[in-house]
Amino acid sequence: MTEFDPRSIPQAWGSFEDAEKLRRWAFLQKSPAERLAWMIEMLEIAYATGARQLSPPPDGPATRA
Repeated sequence: MTEFDPRSIPQAWGSFEDAEKLRRWAFLQKSPAERLAWMIEMLEIAYATGARQLSPPPDGPATRA
């Protein structure tokens, strides 16, 4: 994959490589807080639709009887 300049917007059409450049550029435009908020929102949607199930807590020394 060729390098890209994160300060310039890559073209939004063309090859798979062009799409990957645009995805990477868009990711770098977001702050860590915005990325975390997006991830939390996606997890909430996944749980609400049943696509993701809550995992039981791991058995550890504090939870054993």
